Parts: sequence; structure tokens; C-alpha cells
Amino acid sequence: MKDKKYIKVFILFLMVFLLFPSTILGDTIPEERQLPRLVDNAELLTDEEFDNLLAKLDEVSERQNFDIVIATVNTLGGLSPTEFADDFFDYNGYGMGKDHDGIILLLSMEERDWAISTHGFGINAFTDSGQRHMMDSVLDYLSDGNYYDGFNTYIEFSDDYITQAREDKPYDNNNLPKAPLSPVWIPISIGGGMIIAFIITAIMKGQLKSVRMKRAATGYIRDQSMNLRRKRDLYLYSSVTRTPRPKNNSPSGGSSIHRSSSGRSHGGSSGKF
Repeated sequence: MKDKKYIKVFILFLMVFLLFPSTILGDTIPEERQLPRLVDNAELLTDEEFDNLLAKLDEVSERQNFDIVIATVNTLGGLSPTEFADDFFDYNGYGMGKDHDGIILLLSMEERDWAISTHGFGINAFTDSGQRHMMDSVLDYLSDGNYYDGFNTYIEFSDDYITQAREDKPYDNNNLPKAPLSPVWIPISIGGGMIIAFIITAIMKGQLKSVRMKRAATGYIRDQSMNLRRKRDLYLYSSVTRTPRPKNNSPSGGSSIHRSSSGRSHGGSSGKF
């Protein structure tokens, strides 16, 4: 049995809660978080994977003072992925600090949908371009059914994005993080360079077989090879080339914002996996 029985007890309650929040809350949002930062209603993870991910979500969230959340469900109950993610975040009391800073990654297995919803500082930290860059890596795992590594990658990206936004400026169009070079390419690059250099020097050496070193410097001078009698400088013409300075035509970047059913502002994105 998975150590998640307490979550399953709330499944029916959550469906009504998310689809018709006003019937339970009277259009109010809980001040405190109601659920753990990892909700695996679709049961995609083993017990060990669940515990490891939850511990990592809690550690990073508490250290960053920023809720990082993952939720998996079997159906969206008629809502769009973005609507479901927004409501799941809002009506379960996620978000830390006075602005309820946080991000949630939602997976729905019914149509293999994913959605990200950001709130508070998360809107600034996770720009549209930053989300696309992050999800390119995450989706590589999710599409193969490797949910554990996909969720781990999402957490690591989130940690990096939050730090970057606080210490410098958010990752966006012109300053996206660069993928690290795999260590396997280091010996390949060195070996390839040595092979190319050996081939080039061997060719150059082969072209110089008829050349012999002279014993004295005078041996390199041909008699009467140069007889300079008169010299003068002549100015012929000048040429000026002008190159227009390239204009920055890149989009302004930033985050797209929408309103959830609670009236809160959210950023985010969605797609298929």
C-alpha cells in the first residue's frame, strides 16, 4: 500500500472542490496550504519515488520561501488544463509569503495534458520563454513515461530559476540558461583535435621534402636579386564602408498573465506530453 491513503480520502472532495469551489468555500481561498506539495492521484510514482520527490519539493520550497508543487490527476472534469491548474493552486491554499508565491506542474492522464500555473513572484521568475526552455527538458522524460526523472528535472529547474530571478534577472529571451556540456565530449574533442592536427602537419611536411636547410644565412640570398634605386609613396584612393548597426528585433519577453476563477492573476503555459 502506498503511503498516500490520506490523499485518496480527499479525491471525491477535491473534484467537487475544484469544479464547484464556491459550494464549499463560499468563494474564499484557504490561507494555509491544505495538501502536500506532491499529489499523485494518477499513481504514477512508486512509494520510494513519491517520498524522495516530496522531500525534495519541501526542502527547495522552504529554502526559497516559494511553493513548488506537482499534481497528477486522471481527468480534468471538463476544465481546461490551465483552469484546473489555477484552481488547484488557489483553492488548496498553495503559495508562500504575502503574495502567495509559487508554481504548480499539473499532469492529466486522460488526454495526456500538462499545465504550469505561476502566481506572485512566480509570474516574474518563470517567463514564457523560461517555461518553454524548462519544459523542453522535462517533456523529454514525461513523453517516455519517466515521470520521476521528469519531476526531478522540473524541481531543479525551478530552484535555479527562482535564484536567478532574485539575484540577477529572470531567465528570458536573451539570457536563457545554457545546457551543460556532457563530460563525454571532453576526451572526444581532445582526441579529434589531435588527429586533425597530425593529419595537417603530415601533409605540410610531405610538401617540403625538396627543401634543405642552408648552413649560413647568406645561402638564402640570391645574388643581385634586388636592386632598389629609387622609392616614393603614392596615395591612390580611399574606400569607406558603412555597415548599419543591427537592430534588436527580439520580442520583449516577460510573462503572459490571465485571471483564474478566483480572480487572481496567474502566469503559465500548457500542452501535451
